[in-house]
Amino acid sequence: MFFGRDRFRFVFIGAGSTVFTLRLAGDILLEKSIAGGSFALVDTDQKKLDNAFLAVKELAAFTGRDFSVEKHLHYSSALDGADFVFFTYAVGSIESWKEDIAICTRFGVAQSVGDTIGPGGMIRVMRSIPVALEIAREMERVCPDAWIINYTNPEGAQCFAIQEYSAIQCFGLCHGTPDTALVLAEEVFAVERSRFRYEAAGVNHLTWFTKMTIDGEDVYPRLPAALEKSAYDKKEPVSADLFRVFGLYPAPGDRHVSEFFSAFLRDRVMRERNFKWKNNTFAEIDLWREKDRAGLEGLVKRREGHENFLRGSGETAVHFIRALVLGETASEMVNVPNRGYIANISPGLIVEVPAFIDSFGLHPLFAGELPAAIAARCESLGREYRLLVEAAVTCDMRLFLEAAYLDPLCANCDYPEELVRELVRRNIGLLPEEWKKYA
Repeated sequence: MFFGRDRFRFVFIGAGSTVFTLRLAGDILLEKSIAGGSFALVDTDQKKLDNAFLAVKELAAFTGRDFSVEKHLHYSSALDGADFVFFTYAVGSIESWKEDIAICTRFGVAQSVGDTIGPGGMIRVMRSIPVALEIAREMERVCPDAWIINYTNPEGAQCFAIQEYSAIQCFGLCHGTPDTALVLAEEVFAVERSRFRYEAAGVNHLTWFTKMTIDGEDVYPRLPAALEKSAYDKKEPVSADLFRVFGLYPAPGDRHVSEFFSAFLRDRVMRERNFKWKNNTFAEIDLWREKDRAGLEGLVKRREGHENFLRGSGETAVHFIRALVLGETASEMVNVPNRGYIANISPGLIVEVPAFIDSFGLHPLFAGELPAAIAARCESLGREYRLLVEAAVTCDMRLFLEAAYLDPLCANCDYPEELVRELVRRNIGLLPEEWKKYA
């Protein structure tokens, strides 16, 4: 239904995001196969929504592209006629994220990020999945042929819930693996990115490079020496350790991959090895957010800095849209239900694999088997998400607790059940009414 068209309606759920909205809008405005259409921005925070609206409107005016820009405090008024719906929302925003980390720290759990796995990731599932399914059901009514392109974390849980409980087409995107590939090419092997090719598979925030070549030559045997020579093994020591132990190099860097292996986030280990990414203090994240805020403010208040958002963000959503529209083939890493793409991970669990996209849609590629130990770690997360999503849908504390006792970071927790119940109590205003019986 998209082939040959050149006008589309793009809806951004969580348009106040300091990370994604302007990047994605800028990419769309740069895309020549899209002649125009509308941006419908949705956010529950009036101030953030107003700022995003003014910034996107300024970008559209600057490019001279034929786009209207709207703002909505609720998704219900924005979805009619939608073609692509971007999920970039975070229920409770950064304030809840910071509180999650503080609570978990008090119970002995360090999390370098806290948005994918561990108790921080688990409470995010409880907050975000009811919203995702509410929106998907409304989309079934008013725009059943639209695509959800998910950026909300935890990526795997979001995609699993939408695929399991709705009929809406959905996949998840993350820049982590392509970004790591760029670093491996330019910093580790010191070659232009265009010469470096790779294949990768796994789960979001723990994807493993299964092949890497330069000019067609297998360079995996050269990777240990290249890491040492470039000192990248010192910059990202957890990833280097995982490569040494498991035989494949992970993405997207220590900040995320360390959370899947609790041994790296123990107090003594963090103190003795002095990892850059220890327990999340938000110092780095606040710097990133301030930079994004300054860029947005430049657009809105001084009408400057447009070029920062009109040079290609590195996000890959527009490649998918272009392929649907023109029929030309693109290849991207996507998060989709496993349909045998990774042979030794259970069917239906969300995996991150390469896919071809053309005018007919999304065609994930078969990656074969991952090494047994890597597949086990990926399988465990997928099963944890399955329990958590069911807990979020049914408001079932027992399922939440089962997932917590399986979680690797909760292995560092003093009292996992008390931690889970405290997270629920502190988030009760952001959860469905049924959770109040546990408050």
